[in-house]
Amino acid sequence: MNTRILILAAAMLTTPLLSACSAPEKVRRTFALSELSGQARAAAKNGDDERAYELWTEYVDRRPQAHYAQHELGLVETRLGLMDQAITHLTIAHDLRPGDVSYLEALADALLKAGDIESMMSHLRESVEEGGEVTGYLRIARYATRAQLMDDAKLALRHAVALGGLDSAEPHLALADFAHTVGNTKLEQAALARALWFDPASNELDARFLAIGITPGPSLAKDPMVAYDF
Repeated sequence: MNTRILILAAAMLTTPLLSACSAPEKVRRTFALSELSGQARAAAKNGDDERAYELWTEYVDRRPQAHYAQHELGLVETRLGLMDQAITHLTIAHDLRPGDVSYLEALADALLKAGDIESMMSHLRESVEEGGEVTGYLRIARYATRAQLMDDAKLALRHAVALGGLDSAEPHLALADFAHTVGNTKLEQAALARALWFDPASNELDARFLAIGITPGPSLAKDPMVAYDF
């Protein structure tokens, strides 16, 4: 009986001791990674992307499951023009953290910069529900416009207006922007008129009407339930 008591007592004394020995090592490793990320962010902020690239690469090598590190490394690589690497790391970041719109758009930006328009559009379509479906279609329209895919942009805007045009001016304003880009003044006026329905006293909308040669006023507002011709 005495022997069993001695064994139990020794175990109780040894366990905290082992924990105390292992804790500093864990803290040391965590601190080293924190210091590494801090230095990497500082380098990027100071415009030293080469140094930021080295530091984030080391961080990702040591902790590949860190979505934020994969994302930061991908951003640096995009700025450096290392597009294959950037796309790889930004894809991993998005896969690790789906639903983060900033990660989603960083990957779309990299694909656009790399000229891989087909992959960019596939990525945007597959992630259309991230951040809300209306926002997703507006995102597709925005990137399609940047890629000069005007038919794709128009189709995405139709979806956005159909889904959210009765609840918000945002789809109508996006359509107005698109119409302005393609030089369709009639469509731009129609979209601004529906946006005006939501905010008849908008100074910004007044300025936009003036810019296309139309005297502004609340009477220009049009019920968004009235269908577009586009």
